[in-house]
Amino acid sequence: MSTGSPPPARRFVQPRAGDDWPAIAARELPDLPQNEAVERIKSWNLHLVFRPVSVITPSDILFVEPPRAREPVA
Repeated sequence: MSTGSPPPARRFVQPRAGDDWPAIAARELPDLPQNEAVERIKSWNLHLVFRPVSVITPSDILFVEPPRAREPVA
């Protein structure tokens, strides 16, 4: 059994009512051009992009950073 601390979680947000991809991208990645920010967020949230209708709801979880690299197991 491992006694180490759990790995850090990815940063995520829950959308606000009425949010769309550009609104979330502007709020969470303001230093990037909007198109690039939207594409990055979509690439980290394929579970939402590939819905039959790509609608974002306030109950969704959106990752706002890429997955972290796994550390090798000793």
